[in-house]
Amino acid sequence: MRARDGPKDDDLYTVDRLEDLPEPAPDADVVVVDVIISSTSIVRLLEAGAAYVRPFGDVDEALAFRERTDGAMLVGEQGGEPIDGFDGSVLPSVFREYDLDGRPVGILTSNGTRAVDRLDRDRGVFAASTVNAAAVASTLRERDRDAWLVAAGRRGSVVPEDLAGVELVERAYRDSLTDDVRTVLAEQIRQCDTAAWLASIGYENELEALLSFDSTDTVPRLRDGVFRKD
Repeated sequence: MRARDGPKDDDLYTVDRLEDLPEPAPDADVVVVDVIISSTSIVRLLEAGAAYVRPFGDVDEALAFRERTDGAMLVGEQGGEPIDGFDGSVLPSVFREYDLDGRPVGILTSNGTRAVDRLDRDRGVFAASTVNAAAVASTLRERDRDAWLVAAGRRGSVVPEDLAGVELVERAYRDSLTDDVRTVLAEQIRQCDTAAWLASIGYENELEALLSFDSTDTVPRLRDGVFRKD
């Protein structure tokens, strides 16, 4: 756990994996960073017209949500593989193939959505990635509350892409993000194992999109258990 000097004393905290977040979760804003891929997917689903995005940590709960919710669809992955019974992929580049306008969407991923589920909160949670880091930082400044930046990690392990996402938000918040830092963080993401996985399944384009830092102002915020645009 790290706290750094900033606009206020001890106002912004970071953890390198979900499991390092204190329990019970602090009375503060919590920003979940799962760069590849759920945080990015939630951003892009909202931009594609989803009415809201509900995160899940359990497959059966997600399937039950679709059964009881008119027009709902499910996207997700487990261990990088499609989930039986779900409607589509969690990769943002395929969202244009779906009719998302005004539809509720459930999402389940191996790490990011399970991190949100583990927090067991229905509000005060934000989703951040490389594509919206500056917008999230701006939102945190405006809210003027203590906040925790949480790198989701992978099954308890630290992953470099999530650390890079956290650092992007933190440096934007501290007004210390330089072009040199951007270059280093981009290379950190480019060399990570999950980037290699994207390339192995033919989705190098997803990686390039992730490296377009701050390409959107969309900030997903959890309200009553679902993400909407802040």
